[in-house]
Amino acid sequence: MQPLSVTSHARLNILGHQACVAVASLLPLVFLCSVSPIFAEDYAFYLKSVKPVLQARCFACHGTLKQESGLRVDTVAFMLAGGDNGPIITPGEATASALLRRVTAHDESLRMPPEGEPLLRTQIEAISKWLMDGAMHPPDEQPERDPKDHWAFRAPERPSVPVVEHLKSKNPIDAFLAEQQLAKTLVPQSEANPRVWLRRVSLDLIGLPPTEKQLDDFAIDHSENARLRCVEELLANPQHGERWGRHWMDIWRYSDWWGLGEEVRNSQKHMWHWRDWIVESLNQDVGYDEMVRQMLAADELYPNDLHRLRASGFLARQYFKFNRTSWLDETIEHSSKALLGLTFNCCKCHDHKYDPISQEDYYRLRAVFEPYQVRTEMAPGTVDFQKDGIPRAFDSNLDAPTFVHARGDDRNPITAKPMIPSVPEMLRWETFAVAPISLPQEAYQPALRQYVMESYLADTQNKVQMAQQALEAAQKKSTADPSQEVATVEMASIELAIAEKSIQKWRLELEAIPLRFAADHAKMTDASPEERVRLAKRAALADKKLAHGKADEEVSVSELALLKAKPDDKDASQKKLIAARSLLESSIKQIDAPGEEYTSMRGAEKSAESNVETEESKKKAFPQTSTGRRTALATWLTDRRNPLAARVAVNHIWARHFGRPLVPTVFDFGRKGTPPLHPRLLDWLAVELMDSGWSMKHIHRLIVHSEAYRRTSSNAGATANLAIDPENQYYWRMNSVRMESQMVRDSLLSLAGELDCKMGGPSIPAADEKSRRRSLYFVHSHNEHNKMLSAFDDANVLDCYRRGESIVPQQALALENSKLAMEMVDRIATRIEARNPNADDQEFARLAFVAILADEPTAEELQWIQQRMPKMQQARVGLVRALINHNDFITIR
Repeated sequence: MQPLSVTSHARLNILGHQACVAVASLLPLVFLCSVSPIFAEDYAFYLKSVKPVLQARCFACHGTLKQESGLRVDTVAFMLAGGDNGPIITPGEATASALLRRVTAHDESLRMPPEGEPLLRTQIEAISKWLMDGAMHPPDEQPERDPKDHWAFRAPERPSVPVVEHLKSKNPIDAFLAEQQLAKTLVPQSEANPRVWLRRVSLDLIGLPPTEKQLDDFAIDHSENARLRCVEELLANPQHGERWGRHWMDIWRYSDWWGLGEEVRNSQKHMWHWRDWIVESLNQDVGYDEMVRQMLAADELYPNDLHRLRASGFLARQYFKFNRTSWLDETIEHSSKALLGLTFNCCKCHDHKYDPISQEDYYRLRAVFEPYQVRTEMAPGTVDFQKDGIPRAFDSNLDAPTFVHARGDDRNPITAKPMIPSVPEMLRWETFAVAPISLPQEAYQPALRQYVMESYLADTQNKVQMAQQALEAAQKKSTADPSQEVATVEMASIELAIAEKSIQKWRLELEAIPLRFAADHAKMTDASPEERVRLAKRAALADKKLAHGKADEEVSVSELALLKAKPDDKDASQKKLIAARSLLESSIKQIDAPGEEYTSMRGAEKSAESNVETEESKKKAFPQTSTGRRTALATWLTDRRNPLAARVAVNHIWARHFGRPLVPTVFDFGRKGTPPLHPRLLDWLAVELMDSGWSMKHIHRLIVHSEAYRRTSSNAGATANLAIDPENQYYWRMNSVRMESQMVRDSLLSLAGELDCKMGGPSIPAADEKSRRRSLYFVHSHNEHNKMLSAFDDANVLDCYRRGESIVPQQALALENSKLAMEMVDRIATRIEARNPNADDQEFARLAFVAILADEPTAEELQWIQQRMPKMQQARVGLVRALINHNDFITIR
């Protein structure tokens, strides 16, 4: 029952005795407040000035999550009841209240709250006033809800689709939105111009504008069938994966390596393999759940599938050379934000202040990742790991323990209680079952893969050919002019010897490779001990012959260096020659007694675990088993009972179509985040994603075929709507969205006919201004930034769950004066003219509007242009430049 208002209270006093009968019905309320009736004005101060302070600073330790010292402060009743040390408030007496004494204590060991800054003076004064006034509060004050009842912690269930009278659309999205629009008396805007819709859907699904022909054809036929065909063609276009690949690269924190010079300190070299996997998976419509499983545990689920192993670049990207704790902190933080929409990172130091996640939960999750390290798998056809390779995760240190760090300080581990790998208890619906995984032989002995030997043989054969070319050149040089000086003749003779010995060395390498491969294979299989010894001896002899060939070549190289050395360098060169001859003599003796030791083939190279790791540690054998912890995590995360994964995914997809997410705090679905305004729509989409086999293309279809997506973004004639819902929270119109940086550049190239649509491969240097490839292929790292992309809010390498949007002068300057813009403007104008050679200025202007802005110019615009455009080619180029600087070019309407 609601308390009486101020005016009602006064009116009762005036009516006096005559109102007794009327008041009789209010007796239960009067009895509730028997001595000192509490009315709205009495506790408004508490609700406005006191409770928000307690909620922000005290509930975390004294609320429903936790009750330090047995105390809760989320209701006044709890404060009056007190905790282990009795009540903490005395109504009417501020100084006698423990609450005020503790928040004003000078001794930091006593002052509350114990973490963060002390309460502000104004906050303390508000608490004091409230206590002095009697600690007034609502009689029906409710405590904090159980965190388990929080909307995001309950598994989504498919809500029934609303039945809305007169709604023509059969799309459930429209039904959910229409129900709320009707309740708010909002009248949806009409459909967008067909060309505008086509540009919108093309930019959304492939990141490129439609062609002039596509725009003209769609303007003639924009029937339902035409729209269906259009969407299917866009979803089938390989560039769909590139467009949405960049979105997910933002969320999953894609980055090429960076460090100092050639030293890799962050991420890994050749991360482009992961980028290509993302693009390819999206084009193939691999389920979102399967993509997540592969990113977290491809090495356990598909240990011999190089194509899927690329997915674990998600974990390889987290690599940080100088601090293992920082590395795992980032892994936990960004895995939870990206995949679960929760902030785990604060739990490193203490229990979560808002969500039921404890500090121990954090370190249990760390234990899941604790064993993993990073290595680079040999890519077929390449033996140089600096030139190419597939960066991937693997479990290296299987028994590495995980301890809670006191106050988050890794220098103070609590070693008495190792953490068992698991997920937060609050989100665990059954035992977190972890089972070790036995790996196939090639996974822990990658050199046994057939393509490894073939790659080594091909590489060495190539070196033989190059050595042969060098020998031919040396032979010509040695016979060129017999009248040359003695020293010159001698140098030519040595160079010829080096070339001959080089060929011999690489031929010995060709002989050794299959022998090493055979010995390695026998060592790791069921071959008999005798066979293993026999093959090892053959490989060892081949190795010693190769060592002799290298030493022989080095002697000649040292002789040539001595011959060329300046007088001051003669002694040093002489010593190197002596050492080389000594090594040659030693290699001859080893051939006579080769033993069984040989150089094993390398199929993968482990990244340094830290800057102090020894070479012995770096070269240790890969484990034959994996812990299975990350597989268990991936299985739990993509289980239908997980309340967060599907919701987080559809929220990101929705945000990138409509310009705003259903849950504004995209990486925080917890109690501190902002709840969705359309929770039933969010849950319907989440269940629909799962029921469709986690097909993201299915969700794209639903969205772009909805009436909500078709609407104009204009506010024209919507005065009443603007008064009710000025921010368009109920989607009565479409939101205008500013182009992302990659789309700005790609659109310019596409309109000019200059876009290179080659897909995949190594990243392009960020400073390469000549490249015409799509922008997602530029190097994206903390050290290198493409200037054009940086001007238009490029993705932050460290954290980019939602792109920022800015409007700054540098953007206009980039579209007006940059080298790329000037070149593309000229080519766009030439291209329009080439397609329409007989167009006069007015027709050229109309065609330019359609091609660049996807809209017809108004009669007034055409008249204005015709009056001001001089009869010269440069004027047409100027018009095109003006149009790409138009707001409607850089905006998706």
